[in-house]
Amino acid sequence: MAVTVGLDIGGNAVRVAVVDTGKSSRVVRRYSEMPLPAEAVSGGEIVDEGAVAEAVAALWKRHKLPRKRVIVGTANQRLAVRQVDVPQMGPDELSEALPFQVQDSIPISIEDAVLDFVPLEQFVTPEGEPMESILAVAVHRDIIDSIMRVMETAKVAPSAVDLQAFALVRSIFGIEAGVGNPLQAIVDIGASITQVVIARAGTAHFVRLLPRGGDDFTAALRDGLDLDAESADELKRTVGVEPIGVPEGDDEVSQARRVLTEQADSLIDEVRGSVNYFETSSGDERVERLVVAGNAARLPHLANRFGRSLSVDVEPARILDLVEIGNIDLTDDEVLDAQPVIPTSVGLGLWGEVE
Repeated sequence: MAVTVGLDIGGNAVRVAVVDTGKSSRVVRRYSEMPLPAEAVSGGEIVDEGAVAEAVAALWKRHKLPRKRVIVGTANQRLAVRQVDVPQMGPDELSEALPFQVQDSIPISIEDAVLDFVPLEQFVTPEGEPMESILAVAVHRDIIDSIMRVMETAKVAPSAVDLQAFALVRSIFGIEAGVGNPLQAIVDIGASITQVVIARAGTAHFVRLLPRGGDDFTAALRDGLDLDAESADELKRTVGVEPIGVPEGDDEVSQARRVLTEQADSLIDEVRGSVNYFETSSGDERVERLVVAGNAARLPHLANRFGRSLSVDVEPARILDLVEIGNIDLTDDEVLDAQPVIPTSVGLGLWGEVE
């Protein structure tokens, strides 16, 4: 049995899950979160390292969390994920050759990037050359340096930094072997970043990060209805977007829903563009299932609007279908309420399954 700690540094909170991965079970032993000050993290990047380090240290002190096998997630606009075809070679040889193989595909200077890859599939060209498709990942080195400074200040030594997108796939879809599995997608709507992840057989094949999220909904209400930020956030969580089939009105609720729906439709258009791009580039194979996660996924009626607009089966994240919940300090209702935001930290805790 291996115990791994997944640490998700989100836009408005730091979330941590302690996960046991055994031969026959995956058990979440602890889950907790600590709110962050406004703008401590923006666009997925740590802006106030001191505030984030303080929140991380407080979580570890309060819950006496393990300090070994800690995996930290990252998701920001200064990372790139691209599918690249490379000559077949061994994993060690490919790791060494990776900078040369992906430098023309990654929009980041190789000297400024931390690189990694995920193998996808092998094939042979018409000329008989053995090739391999990989998902190449490049993150700006200063993003990683910032995370490591935060962790050092909090006196926690991480074992690895992983993409939040990969963690989402692990916790929501699991690790599925075999071929012929359908394409499935995750849309994780955070405070200022929305992640679009398309996967097959438990492996991400496409990742795109959109620079918008729940904060944009709040800002639209604040500006459109002349509200303060706290009132706008509360109203957003209460009224949600326009329900399908409900006639519009002129009261405050209807006005708020129109503002939120305009934001939702704009986000849905961007998600649709990402999904369409992948489907076209992969031979017009369609995504058959879409899971909505993230704090902003709690917005009432949003999931239904995604489903109608994208003509795909849409459902909320339900990681309790794939993991067990141990004796943690949360009620059953609190665990259910956390389902939209718990997948990333739990998925980072499942990192040990794919070492």
